[in-house]
Amino acid sequence: MVAARSDELVCPDFDDVLTALEVYSRRTGGPVTRLGGWESEDETIGPPRALEERLAAAGGRLYSYAYAKDLRRAKERAAEVLGTTIRHAGDPLIGRNVAMLQNSTQALLLALAALKERGVRRLVVAAPCYYAPVRIAQTLGLGVEIVPAADYLTGAIDVFAVRMAVTRPGSALLVTNPAYSVGVDYDWAQLSHLFASLPPNLLILLDETRLGLSWRSSAPWYQANYPKNVAVLRSPSKIFFVNGEKCSLLLAAFDVVSTIERLSEALVGSVPGNAEQVALEYLDAWDQWEGEHTTGARGEMLEWRAGVVDRLRQGLAQYSQPLRAAGFALSPADSGPYALAATSRADCMGIDSRMVAETLGVLIMDASYFLHTSDVWIGFRLNLCTAPDTSSIAIERVLRHLGYWPKRRVQTKALLPSMNT
Repeated sequence: MVAARSDELVCPDFDDVLTALEVYSRRTGGPVTRLGGWESEDETIGPPRALEERLAAAGGRLYSYAYAKDLRRAKERAAEVLGTTIRHAGDPLIGRNVAMLQNSTQALLLALAALKERGVRRLVVAAPCYYAPVRIAQTLGLGVEIVPAADYLTGAIDVFAVRMAVTRPGSALLVTNPAYSVGVDYDWAQLSHLFASLPPNLLILLDETRLGLSWRSSAPWYQANYPKNVAVLRSPSKIFFVNGEKCSLLLAAFDVVSTIERLSEALVGSVPGNAEQVALEYLDAWDQWEGEHTTGARGEMLEWRAGVVDRLRQGLAQYSQPLRAAGFALSPADSGPYALAATSRADCMGIDSRMVAETLGVLIMDASYFLHTSDVWIGFRLNLCTAPDTSSIAIERVLRHLGYWPKRRVQTKALLPSMNT
C-alpha cells in the first residue's frame, strides 16, 4: 500500500448517497436502513437516563454570551476529572491545559488552524480517519499525506511508514483512536511506543472523540502521561450518544490551548448560553463513571455501560453470521459502535454506495469514506446501533447486490493485531 499525497487525494462526498436514500424513500414509501450511518437506530441504545434529564434541564441564557476562554469552571472541572489518571508532560492537568469546545469538527478546525500558526505546512494522517480533518487541512492550505494502516482489519498503525512521512519539514501527525470505523482501540502501550518512535518536537493531534466505550474495560479512559508535543481531543457527547447538546474538549500545552481559544473567538464566535452548564453535566457523568470503575461499585454508569456494550456485541453477532457465511472477514472490534466487514478485491471489485442507497434503500459506507484503502481488501462500515429488526434484511439485500447470495464461501485470512516497528 502506498501513501496518498494531497495532490492525489479527493475527500469523499457522501451527499449524493444521502440524496439517493431520499429518492428510494420517496419512490417506494418504504423504510431505509443505515447499516453504515452515524446515529443510533436501536431504541435501547442512548445516554444514561440521569444525564439525559440533566441535559434537558440545562436550559439557556438568552441574553448573555461567552467565548471558549470564558468557560473557566468547566476547564478546571475537566482538569480535575481527567487528571485522576492523565498527566501532560509529567505534570498534573490544570485548567490552562484544557480548551472547551462545541463539537469535534469545530475542535479539529481550531486545532489544525493553531498548528498552522505554529509553522505546520503539511498533515500526515495515519489511516483510518474521519474525512473532516483532511478536508479542513486542505481548506487551510496544508498539504496532506495519508499513510495506510499496516493491517487492514485492525487498523494497526504502520509506525515505520509514519516515521518516514513525518521527516519532511513542517509536518504534523494526526492519529485517530479507536481506529476509525474499525472499532479497535490502540492501548497506551501502543501509543507510547508510537510517540517514542517519532521526533520529540513533532506536533501530534490524537483524535479520541470516539474513545470511551471499551468492550474490554469498564474505564472511560486509560492511564496516560502524554508528551508535551501531543494534543488530545475527547468528546463525551459522542460516547453518551447525544446529538443535540454536544461537547468536546482538547488537552494540550498551555500555548496550544491559548492559540485555539483565540482562534475560536475569531473563527467560530461565541458559545451558546448554556455551554458551560452542558459541559459540567458531561464532566460530572464522566467523574461518576470513573469513580464507579475505580471503586468497583456497580452504580448507574457501569450499569449503563454494560447494557450498551452488551447490545453492541449483540449487533455484531447479528451481522457476523451472514457475513462470515458469505466469506467476509470482520474486524476484531473491541470498542465503540462500529466494526468493519471486509472481503478480497479478487472477489468484489467495488461497492457503489450511491447505487445501493437508491436501489436497496440501504445506507452503506465503504471504507474509502474513512480513507481506509488496500490493494488486497475492500470493506464497509457496520453501525452496530442499527435497528435489529431490519439489519438482517438489509445485509441480505447488500450481499445479493454484491453477488454473495446464495451464500458462497470465500477463503479470507484475518490478519492478527499488530503494530509495526
